Amino acid sequence: MPRVAMRLVRGARAGELITLADNQMIVIGRGSDATFRIQDPSISRRHCQIANTQRGLLIADLGSSNGTYVNGQRLSNTWAQINVGDSVILGQNEVRVLGFEQPAGMPAAPPQQSFQQQPGHPGGFQQQQQAPQPPRDFDPNLVDGYVIQQKLGQGAFGSVYKAIWTAGNNQVVALKTIKPQLVSDTKDIQRFFREAETGRKLVHPNITRVYDAGECRGTHYLSMEYIEGSEVSKLISQYGRLDVGYAMRVVIQIANALQHACDRGIVHRDIKPENVMVTGACVAKLVDFGLAKSFTQAGSSGLTAPGEGMGTLAYMPPEQLDNALNADQRSDIYSLGATLYHMLSGARPFNEKTTRSFIMKILNNMPPPIRQVNPTVPQELSDIIERAMAKKPEDRYQQPAEMENELTQLFQRLAAEYANRSGEM
Repeated sequence: MPRVAMRLVRGARAGELITLADNQMIVIGRGSDATFRIQDPSISRRHCQIANTQRGLLIADLGSSNGTYVNGQRLSNTWAQINVGDSVILGQNEVRVLGFEQPAGMPAAPPQQSFQQQPGHPGGFQQQQQAPQPPRDFDPNLVDGYVIQQKLGQGAFGSVYKAIWTAGNNQVVALKTIKPQLVSDTKDIQRFFREAETGRKLVHPNITRVYDAGECRGTHYLSMEYIEGSEVSKLISQYGRLDVGYAMRVVIQIANALQHACDRGIVHRDIKPENVMVTGACVAKLVDFGLAKSFTQAGSSGLTAPGEGMGTLAYMPPEQLDNALNADQRSDIYSLGATLYHMLSGARPFNEKTTRSFIMKILNNMPPPIRQVNPTVPQELSDIIERAMAKKPEDRYQQPAEMENELTQLFQRLAAEYANRSGEM
């Protein structure tokens, strides 16, 4: 193999070049016996080893505490191959493989990069691009203590990533970030951190766990449980109406989660299909408590002004339209009923073109009867949805557990009837 060049692009020795001759091996670490020493507490004394061999450029972790990652994947202590353009993460440091020195008289083989010795260039190498590397749309070291693996989604104010929490036993997490320069109202930042504060109070199998929150180099972040699943909204988009039994199982779990929140004085205020995740095993998770509030301390935070509406209009109860301070657990019950309606019908309860017509419908009209839209829905389930979406809070279920109990009893009866019919066939 020809000589290889790598550069420290982030960390304690950023900008420095590492070169390996043919058949040379180095050990990177912070200990005095490391071949290439990085004095950084996030690096182990003997962190990893890299070898330039006839088989190519190889790397192996040496049992480091924070792990060695190549392009977001954690390595074991066995040799793995790395190539031009690959990113190697060592704690809070990143090494990028630049390329190989091309022997004189030999043509460069694309798509690798050719490096020829030039006087005055750091390390004696000059980079000549043979083919552009695909751009990466995120910084793997955006937040200290995390190694970002991939972007899961992006919104107006920030992004959500899948990441390794190196400071938290290398747990896989969802890392939600928000950039202050994209936020015009400081209340958005306050709500962001209130989500973390609220999340720490809620430990429940059907509520996404919140682990950590803070600020790093101008980026505010929140790390939470990573869920292998899909938003209910995406399931609706993919399948249209969802199966009655499936929808009931999901909503029963979310009602149980809402009772847990209610018992701790918290109302979500934004229940909708986008905020319910479901795993492949049909475990439902309630996410995004960014608009949540303590209804026992309404108005004390100053984040919701009197007379201010808040939530998602299609699922918002009448009392939340003009004053979100009025919202309590019965408001969440309405929104959960609206979400169940959407799951079973494939359409939102109200789908108006203007805000004014939306508001008028929410205040004055019930949505079309669910059985009119989907005849497979049992009448008892239609009655549950209608009660949950009653215009007056006092006409709804007063606690999420009441709705959960009725749904559970109906689900069990329907399941028994189905089992009996199946046995007769």
